[in-house]
Amino acid sequence: MSSPHLTSLESFLELEEKGQKRFQTLSLAQSILRLSRLILKHRWPFFGGAFLIVLGTLAAVLEPRIFGYAIDEAILPGRWDRLKGTGLVLFLAIGLRIFSAIQQTYLFEILGQRVTQDLRLQLFSHLERLSLTTHSKHPPGRLLTRVTNDIAALGEMFSSGFVSMFCNLFLVLGVLVGLLLLDFRLGLISLSVFPVLVGLSIFFSKRLIRAYQDSRSKLSALNAFLAENLSGMKIVNLFNRQTLHFERFDRLNHWYADAQTASVKVYALFQPTITLSAGVSVALVMFFGGERTLQGSLKLGVLVTFFSYLMALFQPVREIADKWNLFLSGMTAAERVFSILDWPTEMESHEVETCARPIPSLMGKIQFENVWFAYQGENWILRDFSIEIHPGERVGLVGYTGSGKSTLIHLLMRFYDPQKGRILLDGRDLRSYDLRSLRASIGMVQQEVFLFSGTFEENMTFWKPSVDQRVHNILSQLQFEHHLGKTLLEKGVNFSMGERQMIAFARALAIDPKIWILDEATAHLDSETEQTLQNAVNLASHGKTSLLIAHRLATVRSADRILVLHQGRLIESGSHVQLLELDGLYSRLHRLQDL
Repeated sequence: MSSPHLTSLESFLELEEKGQKRFQTLSLAQSILRLSRLILKHRWPFFGGAFLIVLGTLAAVLEPRIFGYAIDEAILPGRWDRLKGTGLVLFLAIGLRIFSAIQQTYLFEILGQRVTQDLRLQLFSHLERLSLTTHSKHPPGRLLTRVTNDIAALGEMFSSGFVSMFCNLFLVLGVLVGLLLLDFRLGLISLSVFPVLVGLSIFFSKRLIRAYQDSRSKLSALNAFLAENLSGMKIVNLFNRQTLHFERFDRLNHWYADAQTASVKVYALFQPTITLSAGVSVALVMFFGGERTLQGSLKLGVLVTFFSYLMALFQPVREIADKWNLFLSGMTAAERVFSILDWPTEMESHEVETCARPIPSLMGKIQFENVWFAYQGENWILRDFSIEIHPGERVGLVGYTGSGKSTLIHLLMRFYDPQKGRILLDGRDLRSYDLRSLRASIGMVQQEVFLFSGTFEENMTFWKPSVDQRVHNILSQLQFEHHLGKTLLEKGVNFSMGERQMIAFARALAIDPKIWILDEATAHLDSETEQTLQNAVNLASHGKTSLLIAHRLATVRSADRILVLHQGRLIESGSHVQLLELDGLYSRLHRLQDL
């Protein structure tokens, strides 16, 4: 019987595989077609490289013919003058092949870098525009794998496999044509093994694709585990669970290694089939071609050319097989990247190219009409919920954990949409507003604050060119101007929770919102700082609609109206004094906090 922590890992991996199957809808041909469109955006390196490939192929195909000509027309007849000329032509052909190989490698490397750069930008832009629902279903570690590892696999395909695949493919085609033009009948005999080789290649390719898909799935699960556990390393150390988490990582690492080994096993069987085909082909030419040479119906130089062509034919086939696994790995990665680019987004790319502007003349009247909402299935968080909040009203939202308070805010911000009912803002359906303008009109301060690495000003203004006088005034109101110029580490770990909360308030104050939402915003502040902050917020939100979510009832005591939620329903509404007189849930919560 497996241990509980290993069972949880199996569930972890199962979620990744389900997610991959859900969104993995592209075939190999579709992925190649979409990648081709990206490649053709950069015509100069592509067509320049393609021309050099053709030039190098012609030079490579010409070399065996020069050998045969030298034997039949120079060496056997003893013509020294022809041998010198033939040697010069061979030297020029080799030089042309080397020149084209150097230049095409350079051009295709440029092409690969430009394509992967474009894809990386497209993917990041797409991730920015995904809905919160989509992000909640796919942990950051899995998405990080798409942006880094999968695109890196594509880049490796271009730099190490793309040039070789194309060069060798053209060379194989050139040699095939050369064999048939040299002697059609002997050419058909030598190529009789090719249909079998093609069939086996298709057979192994299908298994390699499945092996690479499984390997990528395991790698995504591994990265998701790493991202989650590195973020929670403080908890791991706090509870001394290092050994347990190492065992979990070791298990995932073992699964990934097994998946990688499976692809190697399939590939290991692929190479011997090429060697066997080459041996059979050479033996056929040796038997039938040698017999004709002895009979005098086939020149010795032609037979030597045939052997040279066969050596030149199966060597690129081997190299194609060597790079085929790299190509399939890259195309599997492309399939995963393109599948994400097909995910529906909240907004189009052109919508985020300009600055979001608040909704003009917004009054701030909010109405929830018979709203039903569940994050999953029919596990309803809100049930037939209806409220009306008047413009400029300060409304407190209280209730037990899980009563639906934060869900109301998520719906108002349109992080999610209700399954039933509707939400109105100034009498208009919330869904009829431009999403970015809606969010630009609402100042939201949450209990958990996310800060980026950078300066204090950058975190407050989100990298606007400069900090204007208004921002300085805001910091002065908060008695926080001494933090200007300070550098924050990732997630703001060098600032206290209270200081991070103050930055979140400053962010909201800087955009001068039409509607204020404070979700347990003063939970990490001391009483003096909370009072300072409350005064600044009261001044900034005067005459504006404000929603205050709090467990500490002192935070909402001064609100115009307090709404009490329980199990997704509104059960009480009124001022602090009125609710105490009702002697209901609010009164009970008040007595508990006064104990």
